Amino acid sequence: MDHRQHDVVIVGGGAAGLAAAVQLARSRRSVVVVDGGEPRNAPAAHMHSYLGHDGRPPLEFLELARDEARRYGAELVEGVVREVTRAESGGGFAVVLGDGGRLEGRRVLFATGLVDELPDLPGVAEQWGRGVLHCPYCHGWEVRDQRIAVLATGPMSVHQALLFRQLSDRVSVVAHDPAALDAAARTRLDARGVRVVDRRAAAVEASPEGTLRGVRLDDGDLVEADAVVVTPRFVPRAAPLRGLGIEPVPAPMGTGEIVQTDDRGTTTVPGVYAAGNVADVSHQVLGAAAEGSRIGAVINADLVEEDVVAALEAAVDGSGAGWDRRYAQRPQRWSGHPNATLVAEVADLAPGTALDVGCGEGADAVWLAQRGWRVTGLDVSAVALERAARAAQDAGVEIELVRADVTDTPLEGRYDLVTAHYPSLPRGEGDAAVRALLDAVAPGGTLLFVGHDPDAMEHHHAGFDPAEHVQPGDVARHLGAGWIVEVHETRPRALPPGSTGPDVPDVVLRARRS
Repeated sequence: MDHRQHDVVIVGGGAAGLAAAVQLARSRRSVVVVDGGEPRNAPAAHMHSYLGHDGRPPLEFLELARDEARRYGAELVEGVVREVTRAESGGGFAVVLGDGGRLEGRRVLFATGLVDELPDLPGVAEQWGRGVLHCPYCHGWEVRDQRIAVLATGPMSVHQALLFRQLSDRVSVVAHDPAALDAAARTRLDARGVRVVDRRAAAVEASPEGTLRGVRLDDGDLVEADAVVVTPRFVPRAAPLRGLGIEPVPAPMGTGEIVQTDDRGTTTVPGVYAAGNVADVSHQVLGAAAEGSRIGAVINADLVEEDVVAALEAAVDGSGAGWDRRYAQRPQRWSGHPNATLVAEVADLAPGTALDVGCGEGADAVWLAQRGWRVTGLDVSAVALERAARAAQDAGVEIELVRADVTDTPLEGRYDLVTAHYPSLPRGEGDAAVRALLDAVAPGGTLLFVGHDPDAMEHHHAGFDPAEHVQPGDVARHLGAGWIVEVHETRPRALPPGSTGPDVPDVVLRARRS
């Protein structure tokens, strides 16, 4: 059992999976490829339309690709994946094999391809990949100018017939399912000289030596053919993803099903990707390989960003440099909307001077300025203040921005409103931060101090100790004569639009200096 966490576990060792493995391994990612050894194109003698590999036997191509992946350090494991789940610890995913083995990866790429569900007709499966075909781009050149019979079983059959008509003028359509050929379809086929046989098929027939003879009809007649074209139903090999809630969706043009992805190859579960025929039924080998290579690069970039965030978090502390690193983890850390408590609590106040302590990216300060307040925003992070300045400029308001730490920098002046939302103020001897905030409030002014409920924070933020930081209750204990507490309560937090964070209750303290 492999207890290492790989950067990427790739499920499926076809063209898409191996191309992704090469791309990732060349970026020095730890990659393991799990392959069940059942390539979709195994029945075919040769693969085509792959520049530089045209006419190469599929299994020979795969062996070359495996050697390339191994050359760069990718591991290849023979096996069948039974289930993909979230890893029990440390994030990432667990890939459970059929023999009980287990692989763990920060990311998972599903490149398992699909299964061709063939029409239920005697002789089709036996001739599949030889006399029975479906793709003109894979095998059409090899049957050019020959007799081609298209078995009409669905809406794609007419499209196939017209594509093969480009390769031969001896194309017939057997109307096995009459509903597949409406009047418009028949008109289009007739215009191109494609003959329609209005009878059902009984079997695909071959000689005793295995040479295709044609399509035997239900009335006993034989439509002679050198190739028979069918429309399979494409079914992705995606059952192991169901444990993550990933279910196949209908493929375009009613051709079957696919695993849905966005343009980056991401499935509906972040961190799980899909490439090749499992996500796009139209890919030939070349397209699947190209897609695997592209998504391999996407995954590497995703991991690079995660590695940067991890490095930044490892260096985070309460200093200005620490908060700079925290803000640098993403282009915008907060929602860009003002805190709902601020909006509610200052609605009855006449605009005056305001000090926003821990102003961050400036959403609260901008909101106040837009309503006539003369605002000073204070923060320890230069990165946050740069963003606040841009936010003010974009909003067309003026804000004075100061880089300072209230725990060791005297605050100049007094303000009609001093507000601090969820500040990261360490408790210290003499509670210097609290005294600085109180001293900054002008006579008749208001202090608004909002924090998360300490008990709830212990459950939602591992490693955060509320006892080490100033809470609204700490501030309330410093309010003596000359202060009127107008609000001191715990209430549900109003999350900003689009927020998916935990709904931790707020503790709100609003006090007025007499």
